[in-house]
Amino acid sequence: MVCKVSAGDDLLVKLSQPVKMPVNLDRLELLLNDYLASLIDGNALDERGLARDGAIGFGAYLSMLASSKDRDDVDWTLGAHFGAIVWSTIFPLCMKDAAFRKNAIAAAYSGYQAGTSIGNFLGVSHRMKWHVTATAGAVASASAASVMLGLTPAQHQNSLRLAITNMAGSAKAPREREGAAAFNRAAATSLGLVSAMSDARSIDELWDESRGIFELYSSTGGDAIVSDGVATASIRPFATNGFCQSAVLAASKLSARSQGELKSIEVHIAQGIAPILDGSRGGSWWTLKSSVASAWASKDPTQLLPAAEIEKLVSVIPGDVGMGAAKIVAKTSQGEDSYEQISPPGVALDVPEEQAWARAKWNAMAGSRALEISQWAKDFVSNKPNEKLWNFFDEIAKSAH
Repeated sequence: MVCKVSAGDDLLVKLSQPVKMPVNLDRLELLLNDYLASLIDGNALDERGLARDGAIGFGAYLSMLASSKDRDDVDWTLGAHFGAIVWSTIFPLCMKDAAFRKNAIAAAYSGYQAGTSIGNFLGVSHRMKWHVTATAGAVASASAASVMLGLTPAQHQNSLRLAITNMAGSAKAPREREGAAAFNRAAATSLGLVSAMSDARSIDELWDESRGIFELYSSTGGDAIVSDGVATASIRPFATNGFCQSAVLAASKLSARSQGELKSIEVHIAQGIAPILDGSRGGSWWTLKSSVASAWASKDPTQLLPAAEIEKLVSVIPGDVGMGAAKIVAKTSQGEDSYEQISPPGVALDVPEEQAWARAKWNAMAGSRALEISQWAKDFVSNKPNEKLWNFFDEIAKSAH
């Protein structure tokens, strides 16, 4: 009798195989650069010695530090943030044993790939009720850790199953806009590391049975498709939340060509996003009107300073606009003009303008160390000696509360 393998099991088999590495590692380098800048600019954390409590504790600490200011990378195909999890899985293991460092680049690709693939497989219905950064993020961490530790495909697959069996994360955490989502990243990182560092038995019937993953996690399932998570991972270049990025860019572009006295600004965004950008929670970072007014005043999306008088002229129009996109309609004494930004900035990292925005972000976040961390990222993907990078992580651990 031949046992039919479910699409979910088929996907896990594929994800546990050696990663096919691209020739060009430029995008991975930029994502690492963004992570390092986020660590430097992160809010100091008082985590009761967590950073010095072994690789798992350090990984949890790093993931919270990297996401503490809500500027870690994003995959707009899912609305998920895997970078703070994947890199925070890899570097504690690099520090634990130098022999693991040779696996780090493949581990990064494996982590981003697994997170995106599982996130897509679980589907939209899952993301409506669960924080996919936390759920699929645990699988991303488990996959990265499995590659770092040099596990066999069978061991790697078991670590993915363990992570899936135990993944969790309330969808309310990011919607509260008060920082709870950072702990979800830490929990995902911890679970992924534990899953890969254990030979514990996973359940056999993972998906379709009563109380299986599809039922418990509101998932419809899908095809066993492996996605290139590095290709879809993007940075958030501007100093506002991710959902405001396109609106900020569109406002700055439109302002630069606008003439006459400003009368009003309409911001058209996705219906489901507007309620969490009303400024009721999270301060100006989560206030769409504030971000758009700042971009209009400066005409430069990398320079967002308060512009209270312009903010009074801004109205938000929820509508049939794509996730992460925005349309700005401005009326001046000279007439009406509009600008629509379909794709969020930070996606096309091969474009010089987008790279300039990224550099401006890292300069603002890392200050005098911006050039230094860029060199570390370049050396990392080139497999060059990188002692200063290891010293950097040692400094973080020692300086943590």
